[in-house]
Amino acid sequence: MARALPVSPTLNATAGLCLAFLLGIPLAVAVWPYVGQLSGLSADAVTEFVRAPGLMTAIGYSLVLATLAPLLACYVALAFSARPSPRLLGWLAPLLSIPHLAFAVGVLFLFSPTGWLVRGWHSLFGGFESPPASALLADRSLFTLFWVLLLKEIPFLLLMIQSALTQIPAERYLQAGQTLGHSRLASWWQLIVPELLTRLRLPMAAVVIYTLSVVDVPLLIGPNLPGVWAQQVFQWQQDFSAQAAHSALLGSLMLVALAVILLWLNRQHERLYSGLLRWHRQGDIKMPLWLQILGRRLQSIARLWLPFMATLSLGVMGALVVWSLAQSWFYPDLLPGAFSLSTWRSEWPFLAPLLWQTVKLALLSASVGLVAALVCLEWQARRERYSPQWLMLLGLLLPQLPLVMGWQFGLSALRLDPHWHWVLWAHCVFTFPYAYLMLSGDYRRFNRRWLLVGQSLGYSAPACWFRILLPILKQPILYAWVIAFSVSVAQYLPTQLLGAGRVVTVTTEAVNIGSGGDRRLLGLYAFWQLLLPLILLLSAALLNRRARYRFAPR
Repeated sequence: MARALPVSPTLNATAGLCLAFLLGIPLAVAVWPYVGQLSGLSADAVTEFVRAPGLMTAIGYSLVLATLAPLLACYVALAFSARPSPRLLGWLAPLLSIPHLAFAVGVLFLFSPTGWLVRGWHSLFGGFESPPASALLADRSLFTLFWVLLLKEIPFLLLMIQSALTQIPAERYLQAGQTLGHSRLASWWQLIVPELLTRLRLPMAAVVIYTLSVVDVPLLIGPNLPGVWAQQVFQWQQDFSAQAAHSALLGSLMLVALAVILLWLNRQHERLYSGLLRWHRQGDIKMPLWLQILGRRLQSIARLWLPFMATLSLGVMGALVVWSLAQSWFYPDLLPGAFSLSTWRSEWPFLAPLLWQTVKLALLSASVGLVAALVCLEWQARRERYSPQWLMLLGLLLPQLPLVMGWQFGLSALRLDPHWHWVLWAHCVFTFPYAYLMLSGDYRRFNRRWLLVGQSLGYSAPACWFRILLPILKQPILYAWVIAFSVSVAQYLPTQLLGAGRVVTVTTEAVNIGSGGDRRLLGLYAFWQLLLPLILLLSAALLNRRARYRFAPR
């Protein structure tokens, strides 16, 4: 069969440049400096690193967090997807666009010992005259970090599950299971879930690696002394002593080793689930009672997830707004004693340039990442040969901290000063895989015979792409751009390490303010971090609706 569109030399060159600048060069620049740095290490530096206080505890925290949070998020998402929800897709884009940091701050304002939940309990039922020693979530703890990451990763996995369901005949599988005497729910877990776990391998790997290597959220709500491993490595990196630099180097390599172990465990989880199902079928063994009870509880929790998450997101936004407007708010008052715009007015001269810096970086990096993803997908589609998805998603499958530290070492070795352009390049490296992941399913499912029809009507290859493919895929392209924008807004490590304090965004400033304890300032900066992607999302939704109305039949 003839190709719908030819593979032009221009497309070949453009795709090659995109892959070089967003995959090849970042990996080479990150790996090359480590070779030189490791050759200069002494035995004393390694001994000091091994004897670092809290080393095994920090590693244990990271392993527990990066194993349990993604696993539980995966099963909640699978349980929720067992029953189709027509409202799900409409909620996923807003939930995905909320940056982790803003979500974490809002959750802390709601559930901490001085949060709205405790204040509301005091107002309704009395008690808690002073902040309780323990609330639902402590100000800083591994438990708080676990729940924030768990809740925030479920929407991403739900989106990936919805995409995977379009690739398998799920309804036929369910009907086949029911004809064999199983319930629809049992058929889901025994027939559909094994297929989904295979297709969720890379999204789950991305979630595991993010949970392992995230730094900004643990700096605000994670445990202290010791923190999680990525947080500890980052603190060494920020120190100026020679021993701290050596510890940061060895710690980043340890982070890579932990990532390899966790990716292996992620692969074994898929095999273990399939093995348990085979054991259950072949031996005709009844599931243990505790497992049945656990499954029913999980199903019940999953039914409540969407209304809970929608309510929580609105509560997060409300808490951020109220704290940013509070003039004085003493415990245990339910509301501030007075509302004032004084914090907004006094901070606006400092906040406005940061907002412009953040928006400029996010718009440019999201656009570059989106265009690069479209170019690579179109290049692969015209060649009728798709690259391995793990290769295109390499930016998500490598721990961010060692990668960015490698870039910092490399730029320093090349005597290149910290600059805005390096921060933009780093943001593009991370927006590209997200845009590619959001678009790849819809792009591959597009029926390219429509392009042949366009060519038969006399249109050129570029005209077919812009007049046929682009309008049909307009909605996923817009939402991929919004998600890429949100990813750029949330970037902390690339901005902090490659900008070296010369490039400041809302995210880096929010983390700095979080260490000071001023909740009004923190609420203000976290609110703007949440608001920027939301504004773009609403604009994209309005643009998409306007286009639908324009082309609707009359």
